[in-house]
Amino acid sequence: MQLHASRFRGWPAWTLSHGALSLHIVPAVGGRLMSIEYAGIELCFINPALEGLLAEEDPQRWRHLCGDWTFPLWGGGKTWVSPESHWPDGCPQRDLDSGAYQVLRTWQDEVSAGIELQSPVCRQSGLQIRRKIFINGGEAFWKVEHTLINTTVHTVHYGIWDVLMLRRPGHVAVEWAADIGEFREISGQGAPDDLAEQGLITTTTGHASVLCQQARQFKVGIAGTSGLLSVELDLPEGRVRYWRIAPVSPSLPYAHGHPIEVFNAPDLPYFEIESHSPLATLPAFASVSFTVTEGVDGA
Repeated sequence: MQLHASRFRGWPAWTLSHGALSLHIVPAVGGRLMSIEYAGIELCFINPALEGLLAEEDPQRWRHLCGDWTFPLWGGGKTWVSPESHWPDGCPQRDLDSGAYQVLRTWQDEVSAGIELQSPVCRQSGLQIRRKIFINGGEAFWKVEHTLINTTVHTVHYGIWDVLMLRRPGHVAVEWAADIGEFREISGQGAPDDLAEQGLITTTTGHASVLCQQARQFKVGIAGTSGLLSVELDLPEGRVRYWRIAPVSPSLPYAHGHPIEVFNAPDLPYFEIESHSPLATLPAFASVSFTVTEGVDGA
């Protein structure tokens, strides 16, 4: 395991590496895990139009960063706050999604190596995020620990939302229980029956499958899952398999009604895998954490 300061596509970064795996973390853009490289193959979508750029306060420059969207699509993995219906003006909280995160600490020893980052206090919500990305000794996978902090004097209700942008094409397989697993419709993103008819989603014994192969916008929620999913990426440089597991609590409410979502982008060549924590009630100055375990191997 190694951790060192670096530069990545024009950004100051930290690189956490172990064997064939290299993780590139960019504190200045939402504390993102901007890149996952395995044996020289990049798994993440990184927006080429935004490489090396930073968030801007000037409205005109901000609009340039956003392009055809209402917020910048930087790429990589980030922490969002659910539910989406509570986003200000329909956009993720700017300070949390695009702000410069402070590096609280880095470490490298015989036990583990990693980095802990902290967002600014969000001017729109009073929320703050900490992200800890680390690899334990003897393990071939990494963990991302998300912590959501309520810095206000009011009780709030939010969930933690881990979103990772991957390069297309990809095939997502989500483990579920055949008797309770189901696809859930997300308003305006395609009805499951229609998506199934088009061959974009399928079911097999024990798994829900989502095919993200072409420029077609859709999104589905997946319920009745263990929280384990895997992704087969068939990229020009080679085939790789990414996997993740996040804890699921079936008895608790989720901000979107389910713990996993998959989004396929309409234009840019990416899709997203999204893991949710249960909805949490946070009294004044309280916090909640959610850890996602991730790994990569050859397909």
